[in-house]
Amino acid sequence: MPWLSLLIFGPLLPAALLELVSSPSPWLVLGSLSAATVLGVAAWRVARGLAKPTPAYAWGGAAATVLLAAVGAAGDEAWFPLALGWSVVALAGVLTSRLRTTGDLVALVPLVAAGVLAPLVLPESGALLALAMATALATSIGIGMQVRSGREQAVTARRQAVAEERADMARELHDLVAHEVTGIVVLAQAAAAATPDVTTADVLRRIERSGQDALAQIRAMVQTLRGDDEAQLQPTGGGSDAMRALVAEFAASSEARVDVRIDDLDVDPATDAALQRVLAEGLTNVRRHAGAVTTVEVRVAGGEDGVRLRIINDGSAIPGIGAGSGFGLVGARERLERLGGRLDARRDGDRWILEADLPLADPKDGAS
Repeated sequence: MPWLSLLIFGPLLPAALLELVSSPSPWLVLGSLSAATVLGVAAWRVARGLAKPTPAYAWGGAAATVLLAAVGAAGDEAWFPLALGWSVVALAGVLTSRLRTTGDLVALVPLVAAGVLAPLVLPESGALLALAMATALATSIGIGMQVRSGREQAVTARRQAVAEERADMARELHDLVAHEVTGIVVLAQAAAAATPDVTTADVLRRIERSGQDALAQIRAMVQTLRGDDEAQLQPTGGGSDAMRALVAEFAASSEARVDVRIDDLDVDPATDAALQRVLAEGLTNVRRHAGAVTTVEVRVAGGEDGVRLRIINDGSAIPGIGAGSGFGLVGARERLERLGGRLDARRDGDRWILEADLPLADPKDGAS
């Protein structure tokens, strides 16, 4: 922003030349120009976002203005630091544009007061100069408020645009995925009705139920992203019983021995849903990547500090039915991290160990 540098530093040299004409001491002019340059650099850094708008800037500018004005008034001829006065005006506008707290606003008071009252040291034109400083400061602060308002509106518009884009992507995802899942459900229904094998029919019915649950969740999520007030995501967790049922379904369709121990848990819905998803992802990965699995251990234990989920299988040396997308564990890890937990997946010889830890929260927190 070249115009910003020109606006802050451009008037300093003409102001210093005017001070040389009116000041009996070049040292006063040098002090005014030096202080003005320091405040100008501070204003430039704050405006560019390179420094935070700390109250120290405002207090420092006020102190420098009062000090130089007092020194100038004590001499043979009354004198006011014009260069410093301009930097005070620029700094006030920049700080206003970056206001964040009430403390930042309060810090502007001494800066504005010093800029308006310090010119009164001049016996003849002090009142006129004070009026000019008041006008300049009011204009600068008004521009700063407009810049701040425009920045906030831009952030709001950007967030709204992102939300709308995400909603469009969700609807597109629904159209693509729901169509394919619906086809899977229909095929599973038809195959279950046609097959004489009881075990195969049972597996196909589980596929049908899973597909229908997925469709319900996809539709609910799309409605939520669209902003429908009456639409709410259905709970994706079902407590310890749902986790036991999930493991039982896995055991029924696997030749491996499944050793399961799941404690009765009383956790908030977000933690419950995260545990369900991690458990489902872990069991799915056993099918995909552990072709020689003979034993699967599932442990879900609650303690004072949180809940730990462990899935251990001994078949990682031989691949399973196929590779996944690579995003399952990544998504599970991100989900746990948002809840303050962690996910660790590692190989230990022929064993693959998946561990998830989640802190406990008040179940009432997620019930509203």
